[in-house]
Amino acid sequence: MGEALPPRPFFPVQEEVRRLFQELIHQPWGGRGFSETSHWQPHVDMCETPEAIIVEAELPGVQREDVRIELEGDFLRISGERRANSERQERNYYRLERSYGRFERQLRLPGSVVREAIRVEFNAGILSITLPKRERRDSVS
Repeated sequence: MGEALPPRPFFPVQEEVRRLFQELIHQPWGGRGFSETSHWQPHVDMCETPEAIIVEAELPGVQREDVRIELEGDFLRISGERRANSERQERNYYRLERSYGRFERQLRLPGSVVREAIRVEFNAGILSITLPKRERRDSVS
């Protein structure tokens, strides 16, 4: 008789990963993982100067009218949608890496801001929000 094979504890996991990759390769591009309704998260930078809190979000391919900005308490919410063009359905893709669909980022602000003085700019796919800080009043004892 031949020798028994050593145990292979990861074999089922390897087989499942192999199966998933094969499924992905042979699946039409409109299938799982490539939906127009998938969620994606824009990259965001937030910094502070002595005068303001500045938030910048990368929103390439997003139209200005598809972005919503809300300030509630100490939270800033940026949401919207990046839409795929209608020609996408008619093409035979070899590679499809860009994400489409709705997005939302909620950020806790590090301080109180002056709502009436908030400035918003949208240029070359970058959303810039300048939130002037409210003056801090130190209590006098």
